[in-house]
Amino acid sequence: TLFLTVFGITLFCSTGVILAEEGAIQTMARITMSLNHFPSDDDKATLNGIIDSDDNNDEEADIAMSLANFEHEVQEKDKERLSDIIDDDSSAADARKLASIVLHINHSPSDEDKTALVALAEK
Repeated sequence: TLFLTVFGITLFCSTGVILAEEGAIQTMARITMSLNHFPSDDDKATLNGIIDSDDNNDEEADIAMSLANFEHEVQEKDKERLSDIIDDDSSAADARKLASIVLHINHSPSDEDKTALVALAEK
């Protein structure tokens, strides 16, 4: 059990390091690439970290909330948030692109969406 505890702490700490080195949009693009009906528990924890962090803007927090609530598709309560990001020309282009992809996912991203997500994740 000591090994599992140390392993768990190491994994948790390394996830935090990844988040610190990688922006919220890149992290969410990676999560969205593997989305299959709903986010995993680990992905939800990461998304909640994005939502709760003062380092992220409202757009990023809204996209993270939409992903955390995702069940087969974006929940009705989150569709307006994503649409507002997409329609706001002052929103960052990457946030608008990710919001658009998330808004239109049905169960999992399409191959075309995955290509766009890879580009977002690698920025």
